[in-house]
Amino acid sequence: MANANIMAGSNRLRHALKSLQDHWLATQETWNDSVRQRFEERHLRSLDSATDAAANGMSKFGEVVDRLRRDLADRSQQS
Repeated sequence: MANANIMAGSNRLRHALKSLQDHWLATQETWNDSVRQRFEERHLRSLDSATDAAANGMSKFGEVVDRLRRDLADRSQQS
């Protein structure tokens, strides 16, 4: 299993994005003009794919960290 601390960070990132999206949706009731739409297009739309990419990278990094820990443990037991 990928490093628990790294996966916790990944989960926090996904939760933060969900919270941002919920809050952003709530602004639509009072702010729905071209500036809002432009901001969403320029800054928010790409966050889903960026967050997915970051979470995938964090997962892979966690796997590498776990593998290194196992390898180091194996080496210390052989000495």
